[in-house]
Amino acid sequence: MRANRSLRTAAALLIAALALALALPAGAAFAQTYPNTPTLTVDQPVVPPCTTIVLTGTGFLPNAVVTISVDGKVIGTVTTDDQGNYTFPYTISCSEVDGAVLTFTGDDGTNILSVSVTIEAAVVTTTAGGSPTTSGSSTTSGVLPRTGASDTTMLLIRISVVLVAVGGILVLATSRRKRSDASR
Repeated sequence: MRANRSLRTAAALLIAALALALALPAGAAFAQTYPNTPTLTVDQPVVPPCTTIVLTGTGFLPNAVVTISVDGKVIGTVTTDDQGNYTFPYTISCSEVDGAVLTFTGDDGTNILSVSVTIEAAVVTTTAGGSPTTSGSSTTSGVLPRTGASDTTMLLIRISVVLVAVGGILVLATSRRKRSDASR
């Protein structure tokens, strides 16, 4: 009977240690930060010829020289700030034809990112009041969100393990009380 009690105590301690070992790393996993993912965007993805666009880079190497090119031809360089961000204005040539797609590339030696700009001649129409308006198609360019395991999933798993461990300890404690009450 004494050996059975020692076995239960050892099992309870093992379950508690396992629950503690699973619960402690949770803080470190949730505190983890990820490095910035570099992005290159343009303020106007669809423009008429003779328009100035602004390329914006984020998450590049800090204080690095970024080479900017359009369709493989280098058009300039820019230095990132201490956060790895930069802006680069560029005027689209007036000789660009409707429907042309220009691919802009930013390269800091580690990260090479591209973004496209479509040339579209502006369409001028008149409204009921007689004033001209300019219209054209618009598209949006964005950055995909980071994906991965949900933080709540891991939290729920850890809570479940702790609850199972606590339940096991309570079962062992209850069975001890019943035996000690029965032996009196």
